[in-house]
Amino acid sequence: MLESSIKNGFRVLEGNWLRIIGVVFLCYIIKLIAGTLPVQGTIIINFDPLAVLNSETLLSLVLASVLNSFLFFIMVDYITNTAYTMRRRFAKACAFPFQNWQLLYKGAIVFFLSNVLLTIIGMMAIYAALGGLVSIAGGSLTVLALYGVLLLIFAGVVWLFLSISQAVYILYHDPDIGVMAGLKQSFSMMKGSRWPLLGLFLLMMVATMLGALLIGLGAFVSIAIFEVVRLSFYKELLQKRRREEWHAKVNG
Repeated sequence: MLESSIKNGFRVLEGNWLRIIGVVFLCYIIKLIAGTLPVQGTIIINFDPLAVLNSETLLSLVLASVLNSFLFFIMVDYITNTAYTMRRRFAKACAFPFQNWQLLYKGAIVFFLSNVLLTIIGMMAIYAALGGLVSIAGGSLTVLALYGVLLLIFAGVVWLFLSISQAVYILYHDPDIGVMAGLKQSFSMMKGSRWPLLGLFLLMMVATMLGALLIGLGAFVSIAIFEVVRLSFYKELLQKRRREEWHAKVNG
């Protein structure tokens, strides 16, 4: 699935590289200036598992979720319309979230949940790295057991993040759907497809870091490709679900 999503993504980019990269670049620059990128901010190593839930962190996550949701729907609508029209595409994409005003809060809710999970993943990744160093240094059985539990929790949070990853695309596809229904559909669609999506995230991270080191602006090219491929990945999941529903209807 990952290979076909990448191929379909590059088909969308054919003849539209500069336009799509330009829109993605603009959206990410706004995120960078506003400080709403997941990699931004100061990481404080605090061994309090509830540190992520303090009021200051939650407020920043709420504000980031609202802005990121708005920019996300602009990007997705622009990329989607690439296959259909060239006329006033950017203006239509910018107007899309306002024409479907319910997306302004539904998307923010889903992004808030995703941002909380990403914050926890980042925090636990630090703990996991420190725990690994302790284990290598010859930790006790108690330390090793705690480290094992930490890894299990970390894997569970990553699994949950991947499970709800399609909810924002589902909301874009059907703005009238409820948030809980969108999350439920995302869980259903991601069955058996979490590993390919995790591979896509890891591939994007490596490509973005290499692009930043080698060329600088190459990071934005990597991010633009990632956004297009993620959308192609969702479309493949949607087609897969429709085929399954059709087979169930025919055989039922």
